[in-house]
Amino acid sequence: MGESPQDTYGIGAVVRLTGLSDHTIRVWERRYSAVVAMRGSSGRRIYTIADVEKLKLLKLLTDRGLSIGQIANETSAALKKRLAAMNDISARAGFETLSVALAGDFLPNLLKDYEDSLGTLEFDVVAGSLDQLETDLHCRSVDALILELPTATAADLERIAALRELAGASICVVVYTFARSDDVERFSALGITPLRGPVGIEELRNALVKLGDVSRTPKAVETRQEGNDEWPVRGMPVPRRFTREQLGRLSHIVSSIDCECPRHLAQLAADLTAFEQYSAGCASRDDEDRALHEYLHRTTATARAEIEEALERVVRAEGLDI
Repeated sequence: MGESPQDTYGIGAVVRLTGLSDHTIRVWERRYSAVVAMRGSSGRRIYTIADVEKLKLLKLLTDRGLSIGQIANETSAALKKRLAAMNDISARAGFETLSVALAGDFLPNLLKDYEDSLGTLEFDVVAGSLDQLETDLHCRSVDALILELPTATAADLERIAALRELAGASICVVVYTFARSDDVERFSALGITPLRGPVGIEELRNALVKLGDVSRTPKAVETRQEGNDEWPVRGMPVPRRFTREQLGRLSHIVSSIDCECPRHLAQLAADLTAFEQYSAGCASRDDEDRALHEYLHRTTATARAEIEEALERVVRAEGLDI
C-alpha cells in the first residue's frame, strides 16, 4: 500500500523536522543513498515518515561523532540500537539526569519537535521570557539554566546572575544571536557558557552534559564598561509589528501549501531585530564612529520593518493564527 499525501513531507518540512539543512539532506541522499526521495506530480522531492525518522536518527548519531558514511545504509532499527548503546555508555560514565529551566522565544518551540531526543535532560521549567522564568522559579531549583537572548551584553550579567542564584543552578548557558566578543569573554569568565544561536537540541544536550559534573560559582558581577564609553539608546525609526514570541511561533508554523516563507521571514525578522538592538548598544570611539553606528541602526530597523511587512502579508494570505 502506498503512502497517502498526509504521510509525506516536502523538503522544507523535512528540514524543520530533522534540523538538517537542505544541502546536507541532498548530499546524504546523492552520495550515500541514506534515503531516496520520491517525486510528486510537480516533480518536487517528497519524503515518507520513515525517511524523516531515519534522517533524525542519522543527525543524532553524526552529532555524536559517527561518520555518515559508516551508518548511512543501516536500517532505522539498527540506528536506534546504536543510539541506545551510546546513551547507555553515557549513563554508565556518570551522566545523570539534569533538571533544566529554559527561557526564550525559539527554543521552547524546538523542544516540542525533539521530545524523544532529550536523553538525560529534563526541562522542568520552560518560559517565554525572563520575567516569566523568574516567576516560575520561585520555590523550586534546577541544575541548569538556559537563557535565550537576542543580544547578550555586559548589562545583562546582573540579571542573569540573579536568575542563576534564584534557580540554584550550577550550570548556566546563554544562547545569543549577537554579542560583542569582549562581552562573550566576560560571560565565560563568570562561569556562563555562551552559545551562538541558532542551536539544536543535540548541541544543547552535549554542552550541558559536558558541564554536568562541573560546579561553577559565579563571581561578583561587574556591569560597568571599561573606559568612559556610554551605550546610547537610539530611537527606533519604525515600530515593530511582531513580538519575539509571535516570531517564535511563526518560525514553527507549517504553511497550508508547504511553503517555508513564514518560517524564513520570521527568522529574518528576529535576526534583524536582534542586530537592531545590538547596534543600538555599540560603544563608539568618537563622533564619526557614533554616526556610523547610528546609520547601521537606522538601516537595520528599516530592513526589519520591510521584512515584517512582507511577513504580515504572508500571514494574512495564509490565514495563520499567531
